[in-house]
Amino acid sequence: MIFPRHFSGLPGRRQQQGVALFVALIMLLIVTVLGLASMRATTLQERMSANMYDRSLAFQRSEAAMRAAENAITGSWRITDLGGVDCSPGTGVACPLTPANTFTANDATWIDVPAAHQVNTDLSPGTPQYHVDFVGTGPSESSYGVQDNADYANYGNAYAPDEVAYYRVTTRSSTPADADDRAIVVLQSTYRRAF
Repeated sequence: MIFPRHFSGLPGRRQQQGVALFVALIMLLIVTVLGLASMRATTLQERMSANMYDRSLAFQRSEAAMRAAENAITGSWRITDLGGVDCSPGTGVACPLTPANTFTANDATWIDVPAAHQVNTDLSPGTPQYHVDFVGTGPSESSYGVQDNADYANYGNAYAPDEVAYYRVTTRSSTPADADDRAIVVLQSTYRRAF
């Protein structure tokens, strides 16, 4: 004869209190939180990559403005022809490290870059600009042993010039008014030229 087994350890239907439903809700909550966190991280990464792309475009425009300023200085060494500021010794004009209105405004000393030097015009707003400060003249030798000018030995000159003109060129990717909450990149370089 076979006797039926009776398990007394299992709870009856009346003793269950919804534990399975509670566990399922907790698991659903954990999965939802993980999904929201991954969506937030993905959105943040997309914003960061868009900002880096915008900054890269602005950097290229500011570099193009630097080349335009160097071409203008190569064409004429006189600051009056360049439309910049003469803050060489003896003029009494202070030459700040960056123009006071670099990130705020526009004035006559900021020169628009000609169309031949502009890049990414359809991808970035505004017009790149440059500002030139004439900081004076001096010997062409430097403490780093870099005595060669752009025209020395490249165009058949036998020696570097004794005196050169020094310029500080500041460029920006666009005017602040035209930036429209886009990146503005400001670059600065020292340029010298025989006169």
